[in-house]
Amino acid sequence: MTKEMEGFVAKLTALGGGSGDSRDVYEDWAPTYERNLQQDYGYIAPRIAVEAFAAHCTDTSTQILDLGCGTGLVGEALAAHGFHHLDGLDISPRMLDEAHRKQIYGNLLIGDMTQPIDLGGRNYGAAIGVGCFGGGHIGPEHLRGVIGCVQSGGLLIFYINGIPYGQDDYPSHFRSLEADGVWRVLLTEKSNYMQTIERPGWVVVAIRS
Repeated sequence: MTKEMEGFVAKLTALGGGSGDSRDVYEDWAPTYERNLQQDYGYIAPRIAVEAFAAHCTDTSTQILDLGCGTGLVGEALAAHGFHHLDGLDISPRMLDEAHRKQIYGNLLIGDMTQPIDLGGRNYGAAIGVGCFGGGHIGPEHLRGVIGCVQSGGLLIFYINGIPYGQDDYPSHFRSLEADGVWRVLLTEKSNYMQTIERPGWVVVAIRS
């Protein structure tokens, strides 16, 4: 794993956490996003997260919200596991244009997860967010709002970059939310989510209280 970070990946890494200021990066990156991440970096975070999702949800009729859905890599993996009731939310219109071409989402919503999220009255039994926490994205202070996207008893799966996970002490935020009766964490597990570079991350599995 000797490849160095470059291009859009390096730009995202340099952004500060929890700022939500990555929109312009994704707008420019959208046409080459999948090819760049998968071919150049061996990006497998969607696969890791969806395997965790499928292990904890056996009801394929569950209505799922894909948080920070981007071009739809997570949605594709969910569909391959038999989950077809999917909506996607992302801050970048051009990323959503790429996701729309795959025809796997019922609704694609533009939204900034650093702000109150308007789901138009839609009700979700589960949510999954891969790559939406970290530099230029959302931080642990936004967890409460994101958890609120699902109904009580709903499943939440997050895949979080290992750098902000440690620097921002996500586990302490998890414990605080548990103490407040917001959710219950079932699993946190570390893995490497890029096959050509050392890039640790954590899958988090939880249930909304």
